[in-house]
Amino acid sequence: MIHLTTLQLEHWIGRIFWPFLRILALLSTAPVFSATQIPIQVRVGLALLISVAIAPALPTMPAVHFLSGAGFVLLIQQILIGTALGFAVAVIFSVVQFAGSVISLQMGLGFSSFFDPVTGVQVPTLSNFLNLIVLLLFMTMNGQLLVLATLTRSFVLLPVTATLRLDPSAWHLLVEEGATIFSLGLAISAPVLGTLVLVNIALGVLGKSAPQLNIFVVGFPVLLGLGILALYVFMPAMTMIVQHLLNLSMETAGQVMLSAAHP
Repeated sequence: MIHLTTLQLEHWIGRIFWPFLRILALLSTAPVFSATQIPIQVRVGLALLISVAIAPALPTMPAVHFLSGAGFVLLIQQILIGTALGFAVAVIFSVVQFAGSVISLQMGLGFSSFFDPVTGVQVPTLSNFLNLIVLLLFMTMNGQLLVLATLTRSFVLLPVTATLRLDPSAWHLLVEEGATIFSLGLAISAPVLGTLVLVNIALGVLGKSAPQLNIFVVGFPVLLGLGILALYVFMPAMTMIVQHLLNLSMETAGQVMLSAAHP
């Protein structure tokens, strides 16, 4: 007869449960996996499947009672780590969304917005279009596989253990990454913005030289047409931009893990 103790059962369940928490937190915040079209049941099932697949390669899980204080601390740690890694990768779409919002405002499309399936919020039409392009390029570059590889690496740098102490500087580094959303967003939108600024200056001069001309009637289609033309010229560079943003997000995720692991 086989005799199983409560401690043995908790140890066997913990080998799946603790990685499952971190993986589910990442899938809930990382691009592609956190899309609103993906049902919660599918996301939970995928997290469970990944947990079972990588469990044999992970370090030994601690024998901690789930309802104890140490178990609660472990639960919070796994959720924080997974969420932080997801946000580090999500900066790719935040940068492009900000750039699209700025360009839309200058083109006169700021009033037009749609529901973005990637972020789950209302964004300008142009931001939605750019987000879909970035999503396709992200998957073409196997970005989702890189996210899962970074997640697996996190269990080595930040093992599931009751003695783990997360350095607060890691969260400060993650917050600083938010500044890159504005700097890189403006850098990406600069070529199109420069074109639209020159067009606005030309329209201003035209309005002064020909006051009888209705500048509002003429200006909107001109700004819209030249803005779309500038975007068309700019599109070939999107592959290089997404590759740079993907490398930056992976580098940031690695720095966050290293900072948190070495207090």
